[in-house]
Amino acid sequence: MSKGFRLGGVYLVAFAGVGAALYYLLLWLPGIPVIGLPTLKMEIGASLAPLLGIILGPYTGALAVLIGNIAKSLYPPNLLGMLMIPCAPLSAFATAMLIKRNRWIPALILAVILIVSLFLPPFYPLTDYDPKLGVYIWQVYLLTFFDKIAALLLIPIALDLVTMPRSKYIGLYMLMFIGREVDKALGCMIFALPPVYSGLFGLSLRKTRSLFIVSPLFYFIEYLFEALIAMLIAIPVIKALLKVPGLSEILHVKVVRDQKIL
Repeated sequence: MSKGFRLGGVYLVAFAGVGAALYYLLLWLPGIPVIGLPTLKMEIGASLAPLLGIILGPYTGALAVLIGNIAKSLYPPNLLGMLMIPCAPLSAFATAMLIKRNRWIPALILAVILIVSLFLPPFYPLTDYDPKLGVYIWQVYLLTFFDKIAALLLIPIALDLVTMPRSKYIGLYMLMFIGREVDKALGCMIFALPPVYSGLFGLSLRKTRSLFIVSPLFYFIEYLFEALIAMLIAIPVIKALLKVPGLSEILHVKVVRDQKIL
C-alpha cells in the first residue's frame, strides 16, 4: 500500500468526521412541523445531505450523514428519528452517484421504494375505495409519491442538463431535488409500515392515509425550496473547495470538475 494511498485514506476519515460534525450542527436548525403530527418535524438541515455526498463521495458522505443522524437521534432520544436514520444517508449516496453520471443505481433505489410501497397497507390494494376519505387508494398513492415518480423520470434529463454550459445550474438544481426525493420516498415508505404508523403512533389505517394526502402541494413546494437552498449553498462551497490545491484531488468533489459541471 503506497504512502499516498494511506494518507488519502486518513484525510477521508478525517473529513468524514468533520462532515458528520457539521451535519449534526445543521440538524439543529428549526424544522418544519408535519401537518397532522405537530410533534414531528422535517429537518431543514437534512437538505444539505446531497452536498456532503457530492463533496465526500457516495460512501464517505453517506457515512458522515449517518453518524450525524445517529447523534441527533440519540440526543434528545427520538424513536421516529432513529427509524428515519437511513433516509438522509441514502440521499447523500444517490446524489454522489448521480454526480458520477451513474443513473442506474439512484433510479433503481427510487424504483424499489416505489414498488415496495405499492404493497404496504396505506396504498394497497390500489383499486379499493375509501368512502370516508372519498378517494380511491391509487389516488392516495399518487398524491404521496407523485413528486418521487417525477424525480425518477427527471434523472436522465438532469444528467444531460448538468453538463451543458447554459443549463448546468438547472441540472444541478434537479440533482439536488432528486437527492432530496430519495430521502422523502424512503421516509414515506417507513412511515407506511404498520409497526410505525400503528405501533409507534397509534394511528388507524384511514388516519394514516389522510395524513399522506392532507397537503401534498405544501410538501412539494417545500422540497423544491429545499433543493434551491441546497444548490445556492453548494455552488460557492464546491467552487471554493476546487480552488484549494491538493484538497480537491483527495475529495470526491473533484468529479464535479472532471465532469465539467462547475
